[in-house]
Amino acid sequence: MTAALAIRSVLELAFIGLLLYGFLKEDKIIAFERRIYRILFVNYRRYKRKKLYAKMQKARAFRVYEGGSPKKASGGSVHVA
Repeated sequence: MTAALAIRSVLELAFIGLLLYGFLKEDKIIAFERRIYRILFVNYRRYKRKKLYAKMQKARAFRVYEGGSPKKASGGSVHVA
């Protein structure tokens, strides 16, 4: 028996065991999959929102605010509430 055949046999037995476990505990596996999906979906939404806020902050950084410039702005400044 070679090492490759032994490893293959162990992997086949592990696959059969996991398959049987999946059939017996199907409801728990489905709940786990849904939980993982929710976690990934929520984190993706947070990532997109964070990226959008960073883009908005970067756009705001280029505006000239009244009193924020060392030179006196001549009527073209933006008032911030």
